[in-house]
Amino acid sequence: MDFEFTRGDTQILKFKIVDAENNKCKASNTDKLYFTVKKNSTSKKIIFQKTLENGIKYNENDGYYYITINSEDTAGLSYSTYGFDIQIKTEKGIVKTLLIGSMTITEEYTYKEDE
Repeated sequence: MDFEFTRGDTQILKFKIVDAENNKCKASNTDKLYFTVKKNSTSKKIIFQKTLENGIKYNENDGYYYITINSEDTAGLSYSTYGFDIQIKTEKGIVKTLLIGSMTITEEYTYKEDE
């Protein structure tokens, strides 16, 4: 999954978790879900991260998870392409990467300080 958006804009991504038969699944209350953004796959520094406690919400009606990237998450970033993944860690200790992709931050003209 690759996407691009203007630096400082709010962006909402959606994804689903599926089982081997492609049925939608929901993480348990004790599972951990992470959306992690870094400059590249070899970087140790997390640029920002979303979790079920902070920025990832499940919608019971459609079975999708929604990740909200807030304006302040990208307002200070350089115009560039960053890498991300979405990973689940279950209460049983299973770790599974659900998605890997890139996020391209494009230029803006109305900066945070102009608002």
